[in-house]
Amino acid sequence: MARSQDTEQQYDLVNPMFEIDSPSVANDAATTELTPARQPSRGQGPNTVEDELTYYRKKAIHQDILIFEMRALLQSGKGFGDILNLPELLENFMAVVREKYGSINSTVLLRDDLDPGNNYYRVKSFSGLDPEFLLSDGSTESLYMFKFPQNNGLLWQIIRQGNVFSVRDLQRDPRFDTAWQQWHLGILHSDLWCPLIKNGEVLGILTLGEKHDGNQISEDEYPFLQELASIATTNIDSTLKYEKNHRILRNIQTLYDVNQQLANVNDFKRLCIETLSTAVDAVSAQKGNLMLLNKTTGKLEIKVVWGNIPRHVRDDINNGITATKSFNLGEGIAGQCAAERKPIRKNDKKYIEQIGKNVVYCICCVPLMRGDEVEGVIALTNKVRTDKEGVRMLDQIGRFSEEDLSLCQGLADHAAVNLHKSRLYNKSITDQMTGLYNTRHFEDTLVTQLDEASRTGKPLCLAVSDIDHFKKFNDTHGHKAGDAVLKTVARVMESCIRPDSDDHVFRYGGEEFCMLMPETDPEEAAELMELYRKRIESLVVTHAGKDMSVTVSIGISCAPKDSKDEKKLFELADECLYVAKENGRNQVNTYFQGLKLQYGEKVDVTLLKQVIQDQQSENTTNTPTQQTAPIKQSPGPQQNAA
Repeated sequence: MARSQDTEQQYDLVNPMFEIDSPSVANDAATTELTPARQPSRGQGPNTVEDELTYYRKKAIHQDILIFEMRALLQSGKGFGDILNLPELLENFMAVVREKYGSINSTVLLRDDLDPGNNYYRVKSFSGLDPEFLLSDGSTESLYMFKFPQNNGLLWQIIRQGNVFSVRDLQRDPRFDTAWQQWHLGILHSDLWCPLIKNGEVLGILTLGEKHDGNQISEDEYPFLQELASIATTNIDSTLKYEKNHRILRNIQTLYDVNQQLANVNDFKRLCIETLSTAVDAVSAQKGNLMLLNKTTGKLEIKVVWGNIPRHVRDDINNGITATKSFNLGEGIAGQCAAERKPIRKNDKKYIEQIGKNVVYCICCVPLMRGDEVEGVIALTNKVRTDKEGVRMLDQIGRFSEEDLSLCQGLADHAAVNLHKSRLYNKSITDQMTGLYNTRHFEDTLVTQLDEASRTGKPLCLAVSDIDHFKKFNDTHGHKAGDAVLKTVARVMESCIRPDSDDHVFRYGGEEFCMLMPETDPEEAAELMELYRKRIESLVVTHAGKDMSVTVSIGISCAPKDSKDEKKLFELADECLYVAKENGRNQVNTYFQGLKLQYGEKVDVTLLKQVIQDQQSENTTNTPTQQTAPIKQSPGPQQNAA
């Protein structure tokens, strides 16, 4: 019994559980191999108690390490579970692993859906590596674009087992030399791979480099890494699903909002622009265009563009001033999309034909379908990201996801239906020759905008324009030449629509055009119409080998200053127009009050119109008493086109 009491006293003195506060002791013990569990034997010589103390000390230290690791796993799981942002989660996961094992570098590769038809694993997060790697052609690429495919080779057979394994032998050479060379895996500078397995599927791979001391991670350290990776994988999977569901819900909300906003929009151009701009913003694309199929030529024609494009270029294209390239069905990715009647996305610039000076890193095209008929294509290129200052910039590693494609297809389906309805409506309100709105739409719009002006108290200006001596022009050059002039004048007036305004232009009838300018005072309207007049004056119209030019006269009235009634407002603008013609044509006349100053309170506008009409009749007979400026043949190239 004395031996037993002595032993108990020595145990109390030693108290091994309190000797392991120092991390260095724990780390040393972690690498010490423990003897198998045994029952202490008593009475076997003077060294027996010391041996037992050593044994239990090692066992206590080992148990303490296990307890610490269990606590670390629990705390890590709790910490990972609080993070629902994938980049942040991966950074935290790698930070824990690097601190635990002292690795110089680490990467996480996750299964990638960005290459349809291929099962790739792409770098999603990394630390301790160069941000770019060298390609075989000498160019560089972001490490985030590094990927390698899943196959049935030896490397993947081992990955699918789900166990931590070393990828280098004792001589530090790759164990999988063929895969290393074929997929340039040496870029990752890894010693150890840890598969991230969820429900029997490889969700991703964690790679670790050598330790800071130059050693490799030992096999007895694998179990903790395996457990830590398992916890992280569960959280990564949950975060991926959360982010995907969040994107899906956001896309559903976007589709709902767009449908609500555009269901009753009949303005064809606005419908095209709103649809395209929504698609560009929703998927964070750099730019995009909406093409419609010309049923006569069988070609896709760009109708509107949006995104990172200079405003004047964008507006000129969207207003039909600048001609754009057209595509045959099957030509390019957009043509292929239309020909095959299915969406296409390409996220590898190697498989994208580079046409312009700007590099296309990725592209997403969806067809506009009405039934079985292709109506057009929405094409989006490149991704953008927003920095901390809120500035949007090109994201060279951004790619179009499956959710992006689904959203764009949903927008395209809505657009196809809405555009068809809009076409029918626009056909009823559009002048077939010039493409401008017709008289019917002018009258409706004038009433609407007058109501808005009365509600807001802001001015609304109406300009009425007439081509000078147009009857004589037709008699001299023929109606085909007259039609060419009407179309050209219409385009010039349309070009005067101000960006981000609610200006509208109309063909009122014959050679008469109108422009409504909301929130515009008479001085601004006069300046804009003077610009229009000068553009027409300097314009050269070529028809049948002849260069011809015309001039215009314009009258302007303003609500509520001149009148709040739509009929009276038009009459005042029309009367100002006739005064401009009486005063010599090729000029802008503003304010009906100006008529009173010039002609007195009782100016007879009806008589004034008759005088002008009589002068036009005299003009057609080429009488020598003509006082107004005749239509002149253009002297040719020295005049500038609008």
